[in-house]
This record gives sequence, C-alpha cells and structure tokens, in this order.
Amino acid sequence: MKDSTIGSVSVRLRCSAGHEHALCVPVERGLPPELRCSARQDSGYGPGGGGCAVPLDLAERVQRALRDSFQEIKRRGYVLIEV
Repeated sequence: MKDSTIGSVSVRLRCSAGHEHALCVPVERGLPPELRCSARQDSGYGPGGGGCAVPLDLAERVQRALRDSFQEIKRRGYVLIEV
C-alpha cells in the first residue's frame, strides 16, 4: 500500500436499537485514502442521552476489524462496529 498513511479511519457504530453513528477513530496503521476520515470530520463523540454507549475498547475493536476483515471494510468504505 504505497499511498497509505497513519491517521483516522471512518467508523460506523451500530446500536442494538438499529441506529448508526458516524465516528472518526485514530488508528496506528496505514490506511488507504478511501478509509480515512475527512480533515473536517470530528471524532463524533459528544454529549447527549439518546445515543449508543461507546465501548471502552472501541479502538481495539476497530484495529481488530481492520486486521480481520480489511478487504470487506475497504469495499464498504468504513469500519462497522456493532454494539
């Protein structure tokens, strides 16, 4: 992957209630451009009472998903984490 750089990856956090939240999660690995978050996108974290509980191990789940299912994630364009 010659054009890969370390950065933040686009993640969708899908709740058991069926809704999704778009997040931007920093990772310590190379990423192709199509998986990187835009420079203007924030982490997606914020106050509120109606959202999903973000797992404490979110970064580890994202790293594991990238390791285990990279081709599917690349095809989809984001990492899907279901909670």
